[in-house]
Amino acid sequence: HPVPDEAGLKGAADTLALAAEAGPDDLLLVLLTGGGSANWIAPSDGISFAQKQAVNKALLRSGAPIGEMNTVRKHLSRIKGGRLARAGKNAAGIVTLAISDVPHDDPSAIASGPTVPDPTTLADARAIVAKYKLAIDDAVRRALEDERNESCKPDDAAFARASFELIARPKQSLDAAVRLARESGYETIDLGADLEGEA
Repeated sequence: HPVPDEAGLKGAADTLALAAEAGPDDLLLVLLTGGGSANWIAPSDGISFAQKQAVNKALLRSGAPIGEMNTVRKHLSRIKGGRLARAGKNAAGIVTLAISDVPHDDPSAIASGPTVPDPTTLADARAIVAKYKLAIDDAVRRALEDERNESCKPDDAAFARASFELIARPKQSLDAAVRLARESGYETIDLGADLEGEA
């Protein structure tokens, strides 16, 4: 982390295979926390693992905030942007329990939203590539122009039996830390849990 590795590639492949095997009487229980965007790697068709790593490195060097990085990642993935929910194509129920590590606790941002609808689009991803003048491989450019790589939207049947629950938020941890520090006699300045900046 934050550069994808072989373990992340295998983990994503195993997860997608498990989801594909689940039937209507099964329940996919998905536990999400920080790092999923970088560590759950399933490149879109036509993109190699090395090309996906190169995009990730370019995004890290660009100074883009995490939301913009994840917009690009979602559109180059077979697991992010709701696609894990879609992989459970045999109508299994899906329950996602998530620990947020993102500003504003947006479900589509936690681990790049593998089990929830995605509000971003391929056009958004292409605009981010242009904004930061990212040097990307031709295969990556083609993938960002391929409508088959559009992320899952709210009307997708994949979400018919899906639920999502936040079980912890950064603000809860921050509030607890501030309380303990003050009880120990420290003066604290709470800048809030929603600060954003260069990823």
